[in-house]
Amino acid sequence: MKKLFYFIFILCSFSILSCSQHKETKTKDQTTTYQLTVVKQQAIANSLRLPAQLVAYQMVAIYPKVSGYIKQIPVDIGSVVQEGQLIMQMEAPEVEQNNLAAQATYFKAQASYKASKDSYSRLLTASKTAGAVSPNDLQTTLSKMQADSALCLSEKASWKAMESLKDYLLVKAPFAGTITQRNIDPGALVTAGNKSDAKPLLELQQLSRLRLQVKVPEIFATQLQANQQVDFTVEALPGRTFTGSISRLANALDEKYRSESVEIDVINTDHTLLPGMYAELVLPVRGHQNAFVVPQTAVITSTEKKYLIVVTNKKAHLVDVSCGNEHNGMIEVFGALSSGQSIVAKPDEDIKEGQEL
Repeated sequence: MKKLFYFIFILCSFSILSCSQHKETKTKDQTTTYQLTVVKQQAIANSLRLPAQLVAYQMVAIYPKVSGYIKQIPVDIGSVVQEGQLIMQMEAPEVEQNNLAAQATYFKAQASYKASKDSYSRLLTASKTAGAVSPNDLQTTLSKMQADSALCLSEKASWKAMESLKDYLLVKAPFAGTITQRNIDPGALVTAGNKSDAKPLLELQQLSRLRLQVKVPEIFATQLQANQQVDFTVEALPGRTFTGSISRLANALDEKYRSESVEIDVINTDHTLLPGMYAELVLPVRGHQNAFVVPQTAVITSTEKKYLIVVTNKKAHLVDVSCGNEHNGMIEVFGALSSGQSIVAKPDEDIKEGQEL
């Protein structure tokens, strides 16, 4: 009996010792070792891929300036025209009649002015003889001459304005390009004006030179330079890469999208590219000179912020940062940092401020 009791006692003691050793081992295993790395101050040059769109270098939608009938349209969709070439002719009999009426009114006012001018000249000559002409009559004749002169100038301006309307009956191409829309036929009646819901009579686009328009995010906007070469591809022409240069920078941010509008001029003499095509632009960015570079794994992103774990005297300090360019697993960061500081290379969100590491 004593032997049995002694055996049970030894077995229980062994079990307790084993549990104690297991807990101690488990506690040691739970101690985490973190790898440290160093903050470096440098810029990361990279290339940025952005969606872009091709548009015509120049485009004009042609609406009627005067009301009338379409007499002839010597162009159609796809017609290539030169600057100054006639692309549409209208006829408006009332414009011609109004022009003749305005001309007649001007001639009448001109005759009245000449008559009053002659009368004043004669009275002025006669007034040199004492008592021949009263000063009141001379002043009245002068006032009438001045009024007739003003009326004559007014009627002349009205006539020239009516005459200029005749020029709008002949529509000429403002620049060399291609007709891309035609929404009217000869004999149709058109009314003057540019209504928002009305289709243009004709649309002319310059296709030999295109604009590649792209929106560059705010963080990269300061890294661009005029005349910088860029490459782009279009989905409609797989396997081909095209080149252009940055020609225009808006130098202002769109308040809605927080981006800068950038345009790249593209020479398109063979008309391979078409306005409206979507493109993917490869934009070289030179990086920020005042940036710090750390591994991407060192940046913790929470729902509220991005931060690094800086280690000073074996204690953790949470430093808020914002991010910039990325390349080969490294990322630019901006915050209250200094070159040479130690940070946790692969931290986790469980690390707290002031925690010993």
